[in-house]
Amino acid sequence: MESLSCTPPDIKELANKALDNLLPTKSRAKYEKEYKNFTTWCDQNNVNSITENVVLAYFQNMTHLKKSSTMWSNYSMLKTCLNINKNIDISKFLKVTVFLKRISKNYVPKKSKVLEFKHIEKFLVEANDDRYLAMKNALIIGYSGACRREELMLLSIKDIEFKMDSIIVSIPKTKNNVPRVFVITELTWINLIKKYYQLRPAHTPHDRYFLTYREGKCSILPIGINKIGQMPKSIATFLNLSNPEDYTGHCFRRSSVSELANRGGDLITIKKHGGWKSSAVAEGYIDATITKKFEVAQKLSHHFATSTVVKPSTSTDCESGNSSSIGSTKAKETFNVVEVQSESESTKTIKTLPGLPISIGDNCTVTIKIYNNCTIDNNA
Repeated sequence: MESLSCTPPDIKELANKALDNLLPTKSRAKYEKEYKNFTTWCDQNNVNSITENVVLAYFQNMTHLKKSSTMWSNYSMLKTCLNINKNIDISKFLKVTVFLKRISKNYVPKKSKVLEFKHIEKFLVEANDDRYLAMKNALIIGYSGACRREELMLLSIKDIEFKMDSIIVSIPKTKNNVPRVFVITELTWINLIKKYYQLRPAHTPHDRYFLTYREGKCSILPIGINKIGQMPKSIATFLNLSNPEDYTGHCFRRSSVSELANRGGDLITIKKHGGWKSSAVAEGYIDATITKKFEVAQKLSHHFATSTVVKPSTSTDCESGNSSSIGSTKAKETFNVVEVQSESESTKTIKTLPGLPISIGDNCTVTIKIYNNCTIDNNA
């Protein structure tokens, strides 16, 4: 860290406060823990100065303990802390980034499974409201707004605005600090939300929307983040879906984005819907449903089935007025070919050739070109 020995005390105090605010408030403890782990490792290995080889050895030592995705997270936190505390920028250590990219090459991140729209409809219709009404509300709002579990947990009654035929929901606090607003217009869904909202006790001391719900009644206790994160698994269990444990707290968000993409939503719309700035991150949330894959397969097979190979006919029957069919013929058209003189001479008919029968098949294009502004004499 840059020396502040010659700095006036009041300026030094302001500078220290600024340094304290450089770490994210929410994950400050994780940053400090990673920095402490690194300094402890350096002390144990008698490291006096931080060089590229030292950082490379530190991450090499992690490979048998952590996944590559975790190591990238550790790298990011360590980079920030070293920059603040030691004024060292390890992003310039190219060997380290190349090493991390290499160990990430074959890594496949585990993602939550998605609920298809037919699953959502089935749960909302068949599940008993006396037991699942709070879960239905979480599903409707989470799916409609591509919400994270933390966003659902922190949702306030002030963030929900009831209109005559719609509900407007605001998500002011998000992970990437991009507020979102979405609308719910499905009448059945609106009625379920109103039904749950009306069960809210009048003496609730907080404004959190999701309250603990049992046997048709709400208590004043708010629902925690872990309970919300387990809801997709409970829904999958109710629907008898395979591997319900694969439906994690990110299920509602991934299901919403995937359905939007499968229904033709463009990338800009998807990014705005989920609040992403990066196209790569947004695309990572999209999961093509098996129904969509069948549609793609049908389009490909339909194109193959309807395309025909048209081969030129070597028959001379055209000269006598008899035509052989080419492909699957629909009708026969006869064209009279008229030969004319060039534009420089007086335009007159020289000869009219016999009618030329043409068999027109599927996906067939007939092009007729007329040159030199010629005219066709129908009396010739």
